[in-house]
This record gives sequence, structure tokens and C-alpha cells, in this order.
Amino acid sequence: MLAALVRRGDLVRAQGQWQEVKAVRRQPYGSCGPTVTFIFKRGPALRLRTGANVPVRRADRETRR
Repeated sequence: MLAALVRRGDLVRAQGQWQEVKAVRRQPYGSCGPTVTFIFKRGPALRLRTGANVPVRRADRETRR
């Protein structure tokens, strides 16, 4: 999934484990273009370009029928 589409509560694969996203901060005019920063419930934050692909699990997709 594109980093720009990640939202609070998603699980993102970072640093070899699934991390729950506590907050998402978007910066449209970073030095390397638009970026998004994920603040995790545990562990350090992660900043990526908005177009980067990241592995994501979304709970509502797993339970929705």
C-alpha cells in the first residue's frame, strides 16, 4: 500500500515487526518532496515519501465480510 494511504490503527511492517500506527503526519513540502511520518505506539517514528510502498494490515479488512 502507498504510504500516503496509511491511517491511524493500521499495522505497518517496520524494523522486522508489525507496528501499530498511533498517528500519521503529512508534510506536503519536505526537502525530498511530499513525506509522511508514522508515529507508532511503540518504537521510533518512521518517515517515508508518500509514494513509497509499505506492507500494511488493516483490521477492518480482515473482519469485514
